[in-house]
Amino acid sequence: MLDDDTKWFAVSLFIMGDALDPTPLENLLGLQPDTVGIKGQPRMGKQGRQYAPYETNLWSYQEGSSSGIGFDQRIQSLFARLGHRVSELQRLSATEGVDVELFCGFSSGNGQGGDTLRPETLKLLVDAGLSLTLDLYPPDIDTHDTAE
Repeated sequence: MLDDDTKWFAVSLFIMGDALDPTPLENLLGLQPDTVGIKGQPRMGKQGRQYAPYETNLWSYQEGSSSGIGFDQRIQSLFARLGHRVSELQRLSATEGVDVELFCGFSSGNGQGGDTLRPETLKLLVDAGLSLTLDLYPPDIDTHDTAE
């Protein structure tokens, strides 16, 4: 549980779909994935627990590890890492049967707070063809278990 003044932010890039081959994405994007899942294979939790099989192919990358850094800075950092490879995201997002989204998760110890995305950051998302997903966690959730 977070103490009252602590805020927690997470930004992840998700690429998924039956038409997706996640195998080459690490080389195409220059990012080491946190998760690669193949449709029908069981999902494995961090503690070795087995979950229901993947419903579709999945590749995901989480940007940064310091939980106090907000959405805008993390998204800018992700796009800086991608550099010219953003064109690969554009290509993937235009592919039928493939969804590309930026997932932003937030929680705080007192249940209050948020962040602001600047227009230039929103333009990066639009130009890359990314959907934006916002997920808000209640203050009593154990945020260390949310990525499992």
